[in-house]
Amino acid sequence: MSNAKNQWLNFVCILWACFCLFSCGSDSKSNSPETALEYSYKQPELKGDGWQTAHLSDYSIDVEPYEKLVDKINRNALNYRHIDSVTIIKEEKIIFEQSFRTSLDLADSWANNQDLELHILNSVTKSVTSALIGIAIDQDYIDSVNVKVHDYFQHKLPVDNWHESKGDITLKNWLTMQHGYLWDEWNVSYLNSSNLNSQMNNAIDPMHFLLSRPMASMPGEEFAYSTGVSFGIGRLLEYATEQSVTNFMEQNLFAPLGIEKYTYWSLDNQLHTGSALYLSTRDMAKFGQLFLNKGIWQGEQVISESWVNESTQQHFAAASWGYGYQWWTTQFTVGNDIVSTYYADGYGGQYIFVMPALELVVVFTGRAYQEGDMDEYKVRTIMETDILPTLLINSY
Repeated sequence: MSNAKNQWLNFVCILWACFCLFSCGSDSKSNSPETALEYSYKQPELKGDGWQTAHLSDYSIDVEPYEKLVDKINRNALNYRHIDSVTIIKEEKIIFEQSFRTSLDLADSWANNQDLELHILNSVTKSVTSALIGIAIDQDYIDSVNVKVHDYFQHKLPVDNWHESKGDITLKNWLTMQHGYLWDEWNVSYLNSSNLNSQMNNAIDPMHFLLSRPMASMPGEEFAYSTGVSFGIGRLLEYATEQSVTNFMEQNLFAPLGIEKYTYWSLDNQLHTGSALYLSTRDMAKFGQLFLNKGIWQGEQVISESWVNESTQQHFAAASWGYGYQWWTTQFTVGNDIVSTYYADGYGGQYIFVMPALELVVVFTGRAYQEGDMDEYKVRTIMETDILPTLLINSY
């Protein structure tokens, strides 16, 4: 484990130069039509990591669409760019697994990661943090999601811009991004030092920065996505359990799942619980399968079923998406079929999709960090065009 606060502080200054270097380097070349290798589907390997595997044909699924999917990624086709891996789990077995990652990238430097199998999760970390809160509530470290968050930070008083409504902000308000703080990290590029997320990460006291934000609405009224709030959730977990986030996570989540290898970068001497975890794709899939199984992994109830249900239901609704407790919700449309999913979503193209109706988990990792990259990496197109049609054919 490493403390990469210094790397983060230098992040904005070096980012554009590094992105230019990497965009002209081996990643783009390795996916060019001239260097793409012919791919033939094979059943994923057994690795003794707790996963069973199966062949697509075991579910009467044609291999050709998956060979075409890999070909499009290898050829760097539009909508299929900047993808590092795709993994599909059906009925608790890995049926498709392909990695396209051949070298470390800029995000690995933030934690001095040297392991190609470990991939930054960015905001997928938030969903893991939510699970840890559920475990802490299950174990009576925290009474409920209705506790008042500022009660845990009396030692930070006085904070700026105090308003009596701050005293009413609950853990549920933080989990659902309906905290009430004046916070906008979407309309300014994450690569810009003026982004509020960057400002908090570079603050002398990040928690004081968060708690001092002016109020823009009453708690529970408006949605305002805040990685800062997700960091605050981790700090609250530390105070409630009197343990570091990493110790609590290792003992209560990673050990039961058999996750032995991970790293992270830290902020204020703790894992940044909004964006800093690195896991392997298979371990990301374990986390998704845990939720699909209502909190059970290999017969052990790791998280209560009630928390899984509560945290993945829609607590805030927008036109085409919703939000739970650090989980997103949406629907895919395939012909006349609608497939509901809840999912974890991380900057650069990190996804864990959980689709209970199909007993399905789909995991992507990516490197779409430059402006415009996500316009070339269309995960919805891939799900609705390449993956879900092959599975819906055999779901009835």
